[in-house]
Amino acid sequence: MTGVNDGVAHKVSGGGNWKAQLKEKMQVNKKLVLVKIILFIFYAGSTAFLPYLTLHMQTLGITVKEIAIIYTFLPISSILGPPISGVFADKSGRYMVVMVLNILMSTLFHFLLLYVEPRPLNSLSLTCGPSGHHLTWAACNLCHHQDNDTVLHLTLKSCKYTCEDPPPELQMCLHAEENLPSCLPLTLADELSINGTVLSWREEETCSHSWYNMLYEGQAFSSLTCPSQCPMECQVDGAPDCSHPDDPSNNTNTFWIYFTLRMIGTFFLSSSFTMADATTLAILKEHKGNFGVQRLYCVIGLSVGPLLSGFLVDKYSRNLGVVDYAPAFYLGGALTVLAAILTTRLQFTVDTADDKVLKKLWQLVTRVEVDAFLFMVLAQGSNWGFIESFLFVYLKELGAPTYLLGLTMTVGNLVGSPIMIVMDKMVEKLGRHVVFVISFFVYAIRHFGYSFITNPWWVFPFEILEVFTYQLMWLAALTYCPILAPKGLLATMTGLAGSIHYSLGRGVGSLLGGFLIASYGTSKSFRIFAYISIGCGFFYMIIHFFYLKHIVAEREAQHQEEAQLEKPEEEKSMLEEQPLGVIVKDTTAGSGRKESSH
Repeated sequence: MTGVNDGVAHKVSGGGNWKAQLKEKMQVNKKLVLVKIILFIFYAGSTAFLPYLTLHMQTLGITVKEIAIIYTFLPISSILGPPISGVFADKSGRYMVVMVLNILMSTLFHFLLLYVEPRPLNSLSLTCGPSGHHLTWAACNLCHHQDNDTVLHLTLKSCKYTCEDPPPELQMCLHAEENLPSCLPLTLADELSINGTVLSWREEETCSHSWYNMLYEGQAFSSLTCPSQCPMECQVDGAPDCSHPDDPSNNTNTFWIYFTLRMIGTFFLSSSFTMADATTLAILKEHKGNFGVQRLYCVIGLSVGPLLSGFLVDKYSRNLGVVDYAPAFYLGGALTVLAAILTTRLQFTVDTADDKVLKKLWQLVTRVEVDAFLFMVLAQGSNWGFIESFLFVYLKELGAPTYLLGLTMTVGNLVGSPIMIVMDKMVEKLGRHVVFVISFFVYAIRHFGYSFITNPWWVFPFEILEVFTYQLMWLAALTYCPILAPKGLLATMTGLAGSIHYSLGRGVGSLLGGFLIASYGTSKSFRIFAYISIGCGFFYMIIHFFYLKHIVAEREAQHQEEAQLEKPEEEKSMLEEQPLGVIVKDTTAGSGRKESSH
């Protein structure tokens, strides 16, 4: 991958010396090697722990309802973080400091999640034999006496025999009320859900229940037994949480401490991602690099980080005897801190905004071309958010195995990686407006495709199209930001686009998708989103060709002219003489100043 030419391709005169051309294309821009290393390490570290945050919450005893509350409020942090960091970076010109600060603070607050005191977990299990069954709590709670004659919907899972020579099949019997000896045999292949009324009792320090008046598939039963002489044990899900304020399992400090740390951590994490993009764009502006190649190393990091952390979690948990997600946090923290240290070695020039930054920001968001771009980013983010939120749910409805879900992400990344080398040329040849329209129409193809598949394995042809709907589209969007942003507001524009796509767009897609699925079902909801994507594509195409075409062309011409005049020879020599730090160009005074790297 290091054999990819990031620099400016010089034309070879004459009849075409193919050896010289090949040699030049294989050259590496040494000034961008450190950028690639930082992006790879940062993305690998940041995504090393992200897939395990929900599972880690469950180990702390945080309930499903509380997890839903946390994920409802997290978009607030991810929406506010990037624009605030972007404004500060543009105002001060200290891209490097802002990026390093965001990375370190994100690492700190996510690492502190390991030290949140967990709630006492009070699991419920079922023991069953020929004489009957009982449901037993791991510890008695203060609500136990309130559970008499309560109707519960419980799910039995992970059932197993506890004797040395178990029968080949896990079987249970449900006995009808009018004829107790009769038995409805049930084979426990996976999980079993039953409604029933419980009767509770307590023996010394053991609290138990038994089921009666059970309802299974519309038929009433009086009791449950297991015909084998070998006892059976099952885990039980669906038991109510204790609402007594003095019960240890009802400790709210765990939730509020976790909630606070996670909100702050998400603020800095989302800012880190957008500052990484803004910093990369600033460096490429100076060294004329290929943005697609730099993003390639982000994708590689995204693929390596979760894979390596998953291996460490499995190995550590196997030795420990219980699942522990700490290795993922340790690995992620080590890599992100290393990325922050390496970031301090970057050298690049940035424009600073003047004292009228808020006025410029208002002018930015009131431009028609910027509003059209942000609408496009929001619509694209809604499509992405709907797929991210509900595709796995849909595949599970089709009977997909768990490993297939992760494989869909791997396939999308692997197929898109080689194409990223030439993505800059594709955007240049097609034009960004064409890329955005193509992305909308390809989203429609993906939505229609998902809606008609009946086998989960048929999802892969449509996952491959992610190279157009996400990777190519987002590259075009990020490289559009320097053209749209006034001088000195590059980080602000990048942060605004990132927060709208990844946070607001995802929220809109998830919310709208949830309502559509509740009303029309999953497959029809995919088709509705397909029609929405087609409509957005035509709308953006009409707006661009009939109104924005000339405005955008003028902006691009102005951007190219500024890029040619921006770096005089004396500033180049000054940059080469500085071993460390960032040369910050003050657009108000017309002079440069050196920002310390420490």
